[in-house]
Amino acid sequence: MESVKHAISEHDTVVLLETVGSWPAGTSGAVISVYDDAVLVEIVGPGGATLDTVSVRAERLHISNA
Repeated sequence: MESVKHAISEHDTVVLLETVGSWPAGTSGAVISVYDDAVLVEIVGPGGATLDTVSVRAERLHISNA
């Protein structure tokens, strides 16, 4: 059986596969924009405040099942 990979889209929850800026691999965030060569990800703190937004190449992200 062949696995179908979902394309990353806005509002997906994603996990960084490697360090991006000061954010280590394993950090999760929400996709806020998708561009041809990058994805804009919002990193949110425990209280819901935005901590950062980072531009990441899609191959450096994993879509979370959460």
